[in-house]
Amino acid sequence: MKKSRIKKISLGLLILIIAIAAYTYVDIAADLKEKEVACFEQLTLKLADGASVELIFQEDFEKLLLLVEYSLVARSQMLEVSNRLRLNKVEPLSSRDLIILKTGTEDYLDIREDLYAIANAYECSIDVEESTLAEYNIDPQLRLKGLMLSLGAALTLYDNYFLGTVLFEQDSRLRNVINDPDMGFGVLANKLMEMTLAANSIEARHRVRRVITFYEEEKKSLEFVHEDSDFAYLQLLIDSSPSYNYVKKIRVKEIASKKFVAFERISADMVAETTNEGFDMLSGLFGNTIGLYESRKGKLYGDDEALQNIKATLQPLDILLEKTPFRLTDKLIPGHFGHVAIWTGTKAELIDIGIWDDIHVKPHADEIGSPANSNSKDEHQIIEALRSGVQLNTLDHFMNIDDFAILRPIFKEDTKEALAKEALIMAFRQLGKKYDFNFDLNTTDKIVCSELAYVSFPSIDWPTEKTLGRHSISPDNVAKLAWNNFPLKLIMFYHDGQLIDKDKQVDKMIELMQQ
Repeated sequence: MKKSRIKKISLGLLILIIAIAAYTYVDIAADLKEKEVACFEQLTLKLADGASVELIFQEDFEKLLLLVEYSLVARSQMLEVSNRLRLNKVEPLSSRDLIILKTGTEDYLDIREDLYAIANAYECSIDVEESTLAEYNIDPQLRLKGLMLSLGAALTLYDNYFLGTVLFEQDSRLRNVINDPDMGFGVLANKLMEMTLAANSIEARHRVRRVITFYEEEKKSLEFVHEDSDFAYLQLLIDSSPSYNYVKKIRVKEIASKKFVAFERISADMVAETTNEGFDMLSGLFGNTIGLYESRKGKLYGDDEALQNIKATLQPLDILLEKTPFRLTDKLIPGHFGHVAIWTGTKAELIDIGIWDDIHVKPHADEIGSPANSNSKDEHQIIEALRSGVQLNTLDHFMNIDDFAILRPIFKEDTKEALAKEALIMAFRQLGKKYDFNFDLNTTDKIVCSELAYVSFPSIDWPTEKTLGRHSISPDNVAKLAWNNFPLKLIMFYHDGQLIDKDKQVDKMIELMQQ
């Protein structure tokens, strides 16, 4: 009798879920038409202000670039906290971790709103009439890029949820921190619940799936795709998204059950706020959020012969350039090279130079020098500016790359010692600074990778460019100073994982940079 009753209730719930889903799909169709009208009304207003459709796209594309970068930083910070707390399940959350969690939530919410705006702004073009596209001078190429912009924003939203928020859903302590209101940080109550429901929304996933279908069909028929850097970036962003395949699957029963689980879990938190059911973190499943945005490993990754060859060549203050065409971030940087770093030298070399006991070097002594071998080049002896800030890393960590160049500053003999000391100390002084997402040379509290060379070598007259009203320096700007072997000299160059002959390396580098 009980089994029969349970079966009837289950059947009734299933019918109710299907009915709700059917109504949702009908409602979606009506909403799409309204969105198209609203979308082109907004476009008309922007065009009336004198902007072209290409310029409007470019501005939104550049916004997405920054939002993706901000997202990766926010994820890595939240994952760092969650992994640290996983190792300490008993102690209360520290004030530092509470601040990181709250500010991280605030950042997530700001990023989320901006990503929604981009995703919604271009989605409407999927069903628009050809005559409407012609009226606004929108060709098939721009239409596809606009929809890819929408899709990239939507998948970044999903990735932010899965790689960040899901971690905190697994633990009641962290979940309560995110869900609790905090007006000081602009965080309202139950924001985690809101994000969970949005991520599992039938309507949202259906809309994204439609754009994915359009994207996969249209990209095959267009010839421009291999030559357009904007397209290349968007394609890599989409294809490397962990959420890409997930959102293509839409199972009503699965989504409904996830919603019920979310409600049940949040209700339990409200009733028993002090209950501690353990700490089952998922960070191992997700791995390194930065790594998810690389399509393969670098051609020099794991190449011990190349590593030993490079170690034998390196000297203090050598400038390191790299190329990683398999990484999303490489698509952001104009030119051939994508990153700049500085080699500090070994403990023994820094002692010889006379700066080992300098107040800017001493705090990092344990990272730079090995107590067993002062000549070791296996320590954290590379200074580089990454999304998480300016930090020290090992050469082995750096070698997940395709191209690698060593540029050596050339000083006059009478000033060499003083200028070398000045440059090394300036490089160490940058450690701990935040990454400069605005790529602006005129700011000194934040720094980008190529600015590291610009700031560390004040004796060099660096070439700069003005972009979007800001003065900036790219890795290629740094490399150009080695074309004539002064004030930088190209010492070693690997391209596509292969060492280039010394008598050909400058010409090869120039050829690649001029492509």
